[in-house]
Amino acid sequence: MQNEVRRGVNQEKQSEEGANWFFAEIFIISVVSGFYFSSWWVFGGILIGSILLAVNKKTRLALLILLTFGCGTVGWIIGSWFDSSGASIVLAIFSLLISGGYHIWANRWMEDN
Repeated sequence: MQNEVRRGVNQEKQSEEGANWFFAEIFIISVVSGFYFSSWWVFGGILIGSILLAVNKKTRLALLILLTFGCGTVGWIIGSWFDSSGASIVLAIFSLLISGGYHIWANRWMEDN
């Protein structure tokens, strides 16, 4: 009984970390896009649009998959700075796996709340 409660608490903490990662990711993408396009409209549109997409289960899954592959792409770009295809591949896979785990936890948190 105690182990089950402990596991549930640990899973809730992991899910909350994933949700924090997800919302921080959305906010950072919104800010960077707003600065890039020098537009408050772009910032607000991406922020509100992403939150609205996160409400529906099907669109949330599509958004989480898109963000996961986006993190893998960022890992690939960082690896290319080292002029090594090996570094690009390793960092892309590493980024993909880490962000995928966080997005799975975020999805669990959103399903529970």
